[in-house]
Amino acid sequence: SFAPFPHEPDISAPAGTDQPPPAPQEAEQPPEKPAGEDVPPPASSSDDDDYDYDDDLDDDDDHDEDENISYAAVTTPAATERPQRDFQPDPRRKYDDLKRKELITAETPYETRYFTVTIKDNGTPESIDTGKIAAVSTEDALEMAQRLIAAGKTRGYESNYKYLIKKTDTGSLCIFIDRGRALKSVRDFMIISLLVALGAAAAVFVLIVIFSGIVTKPVAESYEKQKKFITNAGHELKTPLAVINSCTEVIEMEQGESKWTKGITSQTERLATLTGELVALARMDEGSAQLTFESFSLSETVSEILDPFSLMAEQKGLGFTADIKDGIIFKGDKSMIAKLCSILADNAVKYTPEGGTILFTLSAKGRHIILSSENTAEDIEKGAHPELFDRFRRGDSSHSSETPGYGIGLSMAQSIVNAHGGRIEALSKDGNSLTITARL
Repeated sequence: SFAPFPHEPDISAPAGTDQPPPAPQEAEQPPEKPAGEDVPPPASSSDDDDYDYDDDLDDDDDHDEDENISYAAVTTPAATERPQRDFQPDPRRKYDDLKRKELITAETPYETRYFTVTIKDNGTPESIDTGKIAAVSTEDALEMAQRLIAAGKTRGYESNYKYLIKKTDTGSLCIFIDRGRALKSVRDFMIISLLVALGAAAAVFVLIVIFSGIVTKPVAESYEKQKKFITNAGHELKTPLAVINSCTEVIEMEQGESKWTKGITSQTERLATLTGELVALARMDEGSAQLTFESFSLSETVSEILDPFSLMAEQKGLGFTADIKDGIIFKGDKSMIAKLCSILADNAVKYTPEGGTILFTLSAKGRHIILSSENTAEDIEKGAHPELFDRFRRGDSSHSSETPGYGIGLSMAQSIVNAHGGRIEALSKDGNSLTITARL
C-alpha cells in the first residue's frame, strides 16, 4: 500500500459535509538492509511529476464506483497473479434463446389454444382452466391429466395435444397445447411433397423414355438394317453358289475330276454353309424364326447327337465322356435344341488339343435343365469369357482356314438359348479347361 497523493481530492465523504478528512496513513518503511549492501538511490522527483494522477482516477472511476476501494487490494501480488476465468457462453443456448424470443411474443397466449390442470398429490384436482379452448370440457381435461400422471408421463403428445407435466410443491401442473393445425399442416405438406415427388419422377421417366428413344433410334435402325442385309444377302448368294456348284459338276462329268474342281466344290460348300448359318442367326435375332415348341425326350436327342462326335474325338486321340441323365423331358423347338447340342459338341472337338479330354453332361436341377460341355484348353485365362459368344469370334485368333468353322457357332447357340428363355456362359475354372454351360 501507499500513501494518498498530495493533491488527490477526498472522495470518502460527500461534498458539503463537516466531516474531517481522514488522517494520512504512514507509509511503510522498507526494512533496513545489512551493512555492506548497496542501497539504490531514491527515485527522482521528476517521475512523480510526470505521472498523470487524473488519468489514474479516471480509470478507477470507469472500472468501479465503490468509494471504499483499497489501493492495496488492487496492487497486491495475490490479486494481480490470480488467473482470470475465460467465460465462454454456449452459442447453441444463445441461439435457442433468440429463437424462443422470436417464436414467443406478447400475442402468443392469445393465439394459442391451450388448457391447464393442477392436481394435488392425493389425486384431487386443485384447478382446471379450459377458458382458452372450446373443444375440451372440464371433465375431459381432468380425465386426460389424471391418466397421464398415473402412467408416469412427463411430456409428449396425446391426440392433437402436446402436453408437459411439471411437479409443484403441492402436486403436478399439466399444460396441454392444441397442435392440431400444426400437425395437419405437416401431414398436408408431406402428402403434397410425396405427390410432387411422384409426379416429378413420372415426368423424368417419361422424358427419359422419350429422349432415349430419340437417341437410340439411329442405332436401332442401323442394327435392324444390318440384320435385314444379312438375310437378303444370304438369299441372294444361294443362287450363284448353286450355279457355281452345278457348273463344277458338269465340268467334272465332261473332263473328269481334278484338283481345281475339288477346290471349287469345297469352297462353294463352305460358303453355302456359312450363308445358311448367317441367315438362320439373323432370323433368330429378328424374331422371325419359326419355332415349334413341343415336349420331347431331351435325353434321347442329346445321346443321338453325341454319337458321331464321340467317333470324331476318338479319331483325334481325345477322351470323350458323356454323362446323360435319363428321362429328362423338355418343351421347346427340337431342331434348335439339337442344333445347340451339335454346336457345343463340335466346338469342344475342334478346340481340344491332342491328348485332351471332353466331358458332356446333361442334368436337371429344380425347374432348370443344365447342358454343359467341358474340354481341355490351352492359352486361356482363368475366369468368365463372355467374348466367346461374339460373332466371328474363334479360338484361333489368326482365323486360319486350317481350323474349321466360321466363328458364329457359339453366337448361334446363345440365340437359341435366349429364344428358350435360358442363359449360357463360358468359364475357365483353372486356366487349363473351358466349360460352356447352358441353363434351359
